[in-house]
Amino acid sequence: MSDKKSSEYSRLSHSINEPKLSPRLSNSPSERLVIQTTSIVALKCAVQKNIHSFWSQLWKDTAGKGYHRLKKAQKDIVKPSYRLEWRNVGTECWSNVNFYRNNWKCLQQEILCGIAATLLQIPETIAFSYVANLDPLIGLHATGILAIVIAVLGGVPGTIAGAAGALAVVMPQLTGSSGDLSEYSYSVRVSHLYVAVLLAGIMQFFFGVFHLSKFFSMIPRTAHIGFLNGLAIMMLKSQSTTFKRCKNISASDAKRLFAECEVAGELEWMHITDLHLITTLFTVLATMCIMHFFPKIPRIGSLVPPTLVVAIFGIGFEFGINRPLFKYDVRTIGDTSSISGGFPSYHTPQLHAIHNWSAVISCAASLAAIGIFESIMTLQAIVDLRKSRLTLQACRKESIAQGIGNILCGFFHGMGGCSMIAQSTGNIINGAQYRLSGFMCGITTFIIVCFASPIMELVPVACLSGILFVIIAHTFHWKSLILIFHIRLCDGFTIVLVTLLAATLNLAVAVIAGVIWHSLVNGWDSGKQLSCREEDVPLDHFLSQISQDAGVGDILAQGIKESLPALIKVYRLQGTLLYSSVMRFRGFFHSIYQDPALVVLDISHCHLSDFSATAALQEVATLYYDQHKLMLLVHFADVESFDLVVNKDIGWNVLRTHSDIVEAIQIYVHQGQDEYLEMKSPHAGSESFLLTENAK
Repeated sequence: MSDKKSSEYSRLSHSINEPKLSPRLSNSPSERLVIQTTSIVALKCAVQKNIHSFWSQLWKDTAGKGYHRLKKAQKDIVKPSYRLEWRNVGTECWSNVNFYRNNWKCLQQEILCGIAATLLQIPETIAFSYVANLDPLIGLHATGILAIVIAVLGGVPGTIAGAAGALAVVMPQLTGSSGDLSEYSYSVRVSHLYVAVLLAGIMQFFFGVFHLSKFFSMIPRTAHIGFLNGLAIMMLKSQSTTFKRCKNISASDAKRLFAECEVAGELEWMHITDLHLITTLFTVLATMCIMHFFPKIPRIGSLVPPTLVVAIFGIGFEFGINRPLFKYDVRTIGDTSSISGGFPSYHTPQLHAIHNWSAVISCAASLAAIGIFESIMTLQAIVDLRKSRLTLQACRKESIAQGIGNILCGFFHGMGGCSMIAQSTGNIINGAQYRLSGFMCGITTFIIVCFASPIMELVPVACLSGILFVIIAHTFHWKSLILIFHIRLCDGFTIVLVTLLAATLNLAVAVIAGVIWHSLVNGWDSGKQLSCREEDVPLDHFLSQISQDAGVGDILAQGIKESLPALIKVYRLQGTLLYSSVMRFRGFFHSIYQDPALVVLDISHCHLSDFSATAALQEVATLYYDQHKLMLLVHFADVESFDLVVNKDIGWNVLRTHSDIVEAIQIYVHQGQDEYLEMKSPHAGSESFLLTENAK
């Protein structure tokens, strides 16, 4: 019995492994078993093969194509050269140590430039902290962290980074008493800001990793001008607190309780007859005069930072003249809040305590976009001073470094920031050439916070406002007030639009709106440049052009000429076919019903820009198809246009040789278009058409 089963299994396995079955088999039970089993196995294999082939092809045509694109982008991101560049940071630092060891004069210059940048930056950092409705110590910590990180990892040596005004004007969206989180306490609002800064750093980091920072170079000049104007207006609005006091308390107590009053939203304007207002205005005006005229003094004006002179003047006037003689005190930094402290400590962000994620993410996106934008502007200003060229790799490194710095600010309770134009350009003008100056700026900031904060607390807040008013005057693009009446209306509208949105809503939203508006205008202008020229070409001339291919000359005798009209219609497009020119393109084909049976669309001088272009071509081809007419798309202008139609679209029959063209016409004439499409197109249907690669 066992021998019988083994022989049956051997015959079964032998039959299954045969390349094909014999058509004639006996009727024995064992043979029928072989037939049935083999048929089932063959059917199952065929079904599995077809299913596998179907899903494999579907994967390749859909998600698989996107996966391979992402994989290729990932390989480009983690190229060995990029990885090696970041691994060499330690080696570069050690080589810099050896360099400065042999160049003491350069070392001295870099250290002095870093200290000068700190003296210029600290008063502004404190002022920007007040703009953001934050404790100045938070801004100083951010300045120290970012200055060190950007100096070591940034894209261009000599860059100075810190708490920036462009970001500070966005932060009241979370920290302000009238912002999105106004119903929560001040400490809760600030904790939300730390999370927003952390998220902004993560966004900036991945912007750099995935090379997305290059898109910020697409911002038009008009949006750039509107950004600067809106930033100046927002900074001007933020200085209103300098001329306010607490409500319902005496003037002597108002200055000591100002921070608490500001947090509680209990502030009122100083009366115009209040002598405290007069002394405050005098301090502001004197500060502005020093900032403007002191740098013009020969020799000494280029050696001493004007902000240092302002601090000395403010302390001397307030505590040497005003308070002892006039008794009309001007509020100082120490009267508002203390900046004494130490190095920042690590804190884990309280993600579970976030009450409004939409506000946090919105603020984070704005901070990330504005930070990258201002940093790229800063890098461009630096390379312009050095007569060099800004590279995409430098922008990428700057974005990654800024992301790392803001992530650290989120963990160490800093307000975040970016590269700063004024401080960076001033650092380069002072003679800084390397990264040590920025590193010294961060170290000096922490030294002042730890050991010199009592002196900084004596500086009047009016001095900080005077410094900011000068910065505002230099930030605002005054020529734009005349420029908007001379440039194109759409460009002038871009400046006004971005300025108003930046001053009323958000800097990032304003820039995005300006870019969108400018893109629409450019798209519309490009669409109007499309033109078309119609020609009635003799069929003999067209066939003689394509009959130059070997073996095609005898095709003319096979009934093509007799089956087609003597003249064919040729449409010659010129310009760019894109989404904004589709309506204009459709208007060219107003005589489809009168056109002959063979129509040629020549795009040798037309660039196909997007999918709307290929869809418009298919739409016109569909109209000809419905009228039983043949359309040939010939002479691509460039490789990109051909790739867009052939590889980035479906439903086209590609005729790559002259013989294919003649064959298509022959089949169409003798058998009809339906039969031709069924024979030639892998995607046969009502939207399958004909095109040639570059046949003439």
